Amino acid sequence: MGLLHDRSGRFSPLMTLTLIGLVAPAAWLAFRAAHGDFSGPAPLAGPPGLPPGFEGAPGLGAPDGASPFGPTGGGTAFGEIGRDSARPIYAAIHFTGDWAVRFLLLSLAVTPFRRLWHWPRLQLVRRRVGLAALAYACAHFMLYALDQNFEATKIASEIALRVYLTVGFVALLGLIALGSTSTDAAVRRLGADRWNRLHKTTYVICGLAVLHFAMQSKLDIAEPTLMWGLFLWAMGWRWLQTKADRAVSLPWLIGLAVAAGLMTALTEAAWYGLFTGVDPVRVLKANFTIRLGLRPCWWVLILGLGVAVSSLIGARRRGPARPRAAKGPRLEAADRPA
Repeated sequence: MGLLHDRSGRFSPLMTLTLIGLVAPAAWLAFRAAHGDFSGPAPLAGPPGLPPGFEGAPGLGAPDGASPFGPTGGGTAFGEIGRDSARPIYAAIHFTGDWAVRFLLLSLAVTPFRRLWHWPRLQLVRRRVGLAALAYACAHFMLYALDQNFEATKIASEIALRVYLTVGFVALLGLIALGSTSTDAAVRRLGADRWNRLHKTTYVICGLAVLHFAMQSKLDIAEPTLMWGLFLWAMGWRWLQTKADRAVSLPWLIGLAVAAGLMTALTEAAWYGLFTGVDPVRVLKANFTIRLGLRPCWWVLILGLGVAVSSLIGARRRGPARPRAAKGPRLEAADRPA
């Protein structure tokens, strides 16, 4: 199957547009590099003890001018605020890592949308999206190694001593294992059952990647929280898929959207409470403050509801449900014809 063609050798607009979309972030990064936009200081976390995005929350103040989000401090569970000084390729490291996680989540979304929209050909792009996630993850690691001057001892010690680097490295190894067995020859060599069991670890790898993203983000976990919510939606849909037609049922999909949004809000509050000292109750209250904009839980809910409505496209393409043929009586071995 060529870059722009399907398995039959015909030109495929779907494969072409997918390739353009997957290459676009790398092209944008190269453009930025050519114009000297690679450098910049590591972003500060904002006012001590106050998570970004929560400034000025009405109705959430504390007496005596204290921070409404708990005790102030100079660090988190994963490092000191503003510890990093300017590094030449800091932006590129995070840019490639962000897109690796995004494409990994997108690869998990291929199967749900293939079934929801009744679009079998969409499955053709799943391997391509997964390999793009691997490519951006490898670029992420190589840029990190470049930032460490390719000192193997230092890189190994950093990965061993820093939990978020350990988590990210395990996810990278998992992606490499999946990418190296993504060919048709690997499927034949491993057998369908073993291959499927191996590639089901994609869900674990994606969870680790999102966790790595959140841990290295320190206090600003808005995008990791959104990605976590979408991951929860994907896992919930996978459970619905085991329940026959629930995976394409509009009421069940609406319920999944609500459940994913609620779990996203609870996860965000728990994260701030456990790792930053911020009062989780006040974080939950901030989710209902319009002045702060839409928090990740609301975006998860909106996207989930959008997916539920879009499932009507697939329902129309599938047409009315066909009645299943009644099964005849099962013959015992002694009653079967010779």
